[in-house]
Amino acid sequence: MTDSNIQPEETLSFKEQYENAIDKSDHVPQSKIIGEFVLDAFINSSGESQKIRELREQIKTAIGNADDDAAHELMVELKTIKDAEQENAAALAEISSKFSISQILSSFRQDPAFQEVVYGLAFKVLTHSHQALTTPVGKTKTTRPKAEPKPPVTHTITKGDESVVVTMTRGPQKPSADKPFYELLGFSVHADEAGKETIEPATFLLNDGTESNANKREIIAALNNRTAFEGVTITTN
Repeated sequence: MTDSNIQPEETLSFKEQYENAIDKSDHVPQSKIIGEFVLDAFINSSGESQKIRELREQIKTAIGNADDDAAHELMVELKTIKDAEQENAAALAEISSKFSISQILSSFRQDPAFQEVVYGLAFKVLTHSHQALTTPVGKTKTTRPKAEPKPPVTHTITKGDESVVVTMTRGPQKPSADKPFYELLGFSVHADEAGKETIEPATFLLNDGTESNANKREIIAALNNRTAFEGVTITTN
């Protein structure tokens, strides 16, 4: 059943359409802020002049200080200004009854004070619409700084009077890159006609009699655990 109280959008005034839009959750906060800027500039601002607001504060201060004479003088001045502003309001009402709002606004186009209001509003709309368009809606994920890669670990292998430094590189590496390391431990590196490199012997014996593959990581693990290569020491740099 259709609610008869709901009016189609095209039959609503712009004021009603704006109020409906402000209440809708699908309008991002930035867009609502921009809309309020326009209303603040032309509708929501107080009709009182700055002078009246200042006099009200001065009267409060005088009353608070029990200065009756100053308070009375300020009240007289306040009444004089309010009377003058009421006369101005009546004159403006007469003007608005004779001219359309577009004609009235057009007559103020070159007025510096009016231009200040318009350009101030335009600047706020420009600034906040830019923020609305460039800021993602919802939560933004904080980008964590990338951790710098750790330098590769190096070991110094010592056998008797000879020492070599071996680097634990990431990813595959040809045995020939660590040829001095292998040769110090009694291995040799060979390459076939296709350039494929192999280590000979392909395995080595651990102290418990089991075999382990002759590759850099297995050999380093055995040296660290002291399960092979008696008399060879390893130092992590």
